[in-house]
Amino acid sequence: MKNKVTTAVAIVASIAILSGAALLSTASASSGSKDDPLITLSYLTDVFKPQIMGEIAEAERAFTTKFDTQLATFKALIENSNSGSEQAAPEPEELFSVVTLSRSQVLTCSVGTEVMLRVGTATAYGSPPALVDYTQGVALSPSGQLVANHMYLVTIDGNGLRGTADLVRVLVRGDYVLKDS
Repeated sequence: MKNKVTTAVAIVASIAILSGAALLSTASASSGSKDDPLITLSYLTDVFKPQIMGEIAEAERAFTTKFDTQLATFKALIENSNSGSEQAAPEPEELFSVVTLSRSQVLTCSVGTEVMLRVGTATAYGSPPALVDYTQGVALSPSGQLVANHMYLVTIDGNGLRGTADLVRVLVRGDYVLKDS
């Protein structure tokens, strides 16, 4: 009888050891993987956080440098305008003009003119492709509806847009002519 108990205890102990070894090898094989990520607090506080904080500090330094440069430029412009010296005005093609149209008015443009619908509704005007929507990267056919806040490029001289609301406002950079149709 003592022999049977010893054999039973030995068998149970062997099964427990083999099961534990199998579980340990399975756990160690999957820990730290995509399915079972394992990150320690010391890694987060000693490695990851300083790395992220360093990247944030670098981005902040770059932004601050750019901002300080622009601020110095603006201060110089203000000082020059106050001292009476003439500062060269930006070229007309660098500025956007706000153009107001009413229903059925047509805005025709030169090649390379940029247009952005800000208020109201409008359709493309001219020969195909009437406008190029380079916000989406697609061509807009004549009578196609413009989307507010999308930037459009005129690629054919005389193309443009027609107002379809009582009040239409667009930003225009380039040469244009506003006419009643």
